[in-house]
Amino acid sequence: MNPQDRFRQLFQDNFRALARYAIRRGLSEHEADDLIGSIFEVVWRRIDDVPVGEEGVLWLYGVAFNQLRNARRSSRRVGRLTSRLSVTTSMPAPLDPEDISVETILNAMKSLSDDDREVLLLFVGEGLAAVQVGTVLGCTETTARSRLFRARARLAEVLGLDSAQRGSSVGHVVGVVNINEIIEDRSFTDE
Repeated sequence: MNPQDRFRQLFQDNFRALARYAIRRGLSEHEADDLIGSIFEVVWRRIDDVPVGEEGVLWLYGVAFNQLRNARRSSRRVGRLTSRLSVTTSMPAPLDPEDISVETILNAMKSLSDDDREVLLLFVGEGLAAVQVGTVLGCTETTARSRLFRARARLAEVLGLDSAQRGSSVGHVVGVVNINEIIEDRSFTDE
C-alpha cells in the first residue's frame, strides 16, 4: 500500500477513536479537532514508522498522549506569560521607541562589547528563549539571563537613559520593556 493510501486508511480507521480519546480528556470540540490534526500531521511525516495492526493503534494513542501533553504545557506557558504581562500594564509607559533614532541605536550597539551585542541580538533580534541562548552560548539559562540583564543595562547607559527609565533594581521589568521596545524590529549589522 502506498503512503497516501495508508494514511487515508489510518485516518478512516482511527479518527473516531481519537476523537473520543480527546473528548474523554475534557477537550472542547475545537481543541479535539486541533489535537487530531496534530496527531495526523505526525502520522503524515512518519508514515513509514507507523506499525501495522493493533500496534499501529497503540502508536497513534502514544502520539495523541504526547501531543496532548505538549498542548497542555504550551497552554500553561501562555497562562503564565499572560499573568506576567498583566503586571506590566500598571507600570509607567516605556520610552517611546520613536524618540531614539536607528542610527543612535546602531552606534550604541557598536559601542558594546561583542559579547553584550551577541546576547542582545540572540534574545531580541533572533527571539530566542533564555534556555536556547544558554545553549548557543554554552552556559546555563540563569547565566544567559544575567548576561542579558547586564547587556541591557550597558545599552541603556550608552543610550543615556536614567535609572528611572531603565529600571533601578535587578530584574526590574520597566528596564526590560524599555530596551526591548527601543531595539525591537530594527536590524543591526556589523557593516
